[in-house]
Amino acid sequence: MHDKIDEADAKPALQLRLIICLGLVAALAPLSIDMYLPSFPTIRADFETSAAQVQLTLSGYMLGFTLGQLGYGPLSDRFGRRPVLLSGIGLFVLMTVLCATANSVESLSVFRFFQAVGGAAGTVLSRAIIRDRFSGAFMARAMSLMLMFILLAPMIAPVIGGYLLVWIGWRAIFWTLVLCGALAVLVVLLGIPESLPRERRSQPGMSSLLQGYGKVLGHRKALGYVLSGGITFGALFAFLSGAPFVFIEFYGIAPEHMGYIFTLNVGGVLIGGWLNSKLVIRKGVQEMMSLGVWMLFGGALILFVLIYTNAWGVWGVIAGIVVFTLPINVINANAAAGALEFFPENAGTASAVVGSVRYGCGAASGFCVGLMHDGTAMPMGIAILACSVLSILFLTAMLRREN
Repeated sequence: MHDKIDEADAKPALQLRLIICLGLVAALAPLSIDMYLPSFPTIRADFETSAAQVQLTLSGYMLGFTLGQLGYGPLSDRFGRRPVLLSGIGLFVLMTVLCATANSVESLSVFRFFQAVGGAAGTVLSRAIIRDRFSGAFMARAMSLMLMFILLAPMIAPVIGGYLLVWIGWRAIFWTLVLCGALAVLVVLLGIPESLPRERRSQPGMSSLLQGYGKVLGHRKALGYVLSGGITFGALFAFLSGAPFVFIEFYGIAPEHMGYIFTLNVGGVLIGGWLNSKLVIRKGVQEMMSLGVWMLFGGALILFVLIYTNAWGVWGVIAGIVVFTLPINVINANAAAGALEFFPENAGTASAVVGSVRYGCGAASGFCVGLMHDGTAMPMGIAILACSVLSILFLTAMLRREN
């Protein structure tokens, strides 16, 4: 396997423009998650329901995101990246309007599911387009840079969502997401050209689709990257689903201030992504992936100890979360690059598997945190630590170190 950059995009300015545009489109997913997290307690009170029921609106989103990616990947391999991407964003906008007008937590959960099906297009196809243009360590670096732009969304989204919640109400958060979806359509039309020429597209038919998935799922090393990276996402979403109740209800943080806590954590993820973009060309994808999962375990263990001992109170939990999130971008970028490297002709399908496993693990993790909810930070800490251990096990069991 050779590291390369597509000759059509060899100029740094063109590379950066494409990566920024892909990051903006893929940011719809974290925006849709993080902007409404501060409103969890308010939505529960508004609909007079339970914390677990409100957390299902997040788990439902994760499930929709998982299933949506499984469809968009093969469709983009067959019809091209751009038309499928625009169709998905259109569905996202329509469902977000319905979320803004939902009259029960059950209908909100359903609309969130289909909102995620639409939003999945931006995430899965941004990775596929990166694979169309780059390979090897250059692909891992491009993934890291794109993730850094994507992570600007969760840095600002909870702050915006918190103030929208206090000033206007939780429904204003979804109307803001409608505007974000409309802007994403313009970004695709003006800044993202088609990256999959007709001669490289897959053949129509169910057999071609099943062969593509069989090829990806049957590759041991690729599956090692997929599962290890997916479990890491489970750790991240254990934090995302548990944090609103932990900080707002248990520690008494004001909803409009929740965003600043998320900003600190995303800052750690951005630092990790920047370091990965600098080191991966020299160290390689597998070495950086291994470093990332062990850093994740160390951070998760520190967080668990701080929660269990209640050392430093809320500031101890915040510090532990910053440490645990530092390697998230390192793992995600290298897991995606490591898995997609083996499938240049089925990049959409491979990206769908990567994303589906990630958000499937996220949905399962968030659901488990909801079930264990006891009004403290312990369920969140237990889930994060368990996911970090599983991530190491999958990576070491399915990948042998390359000489």
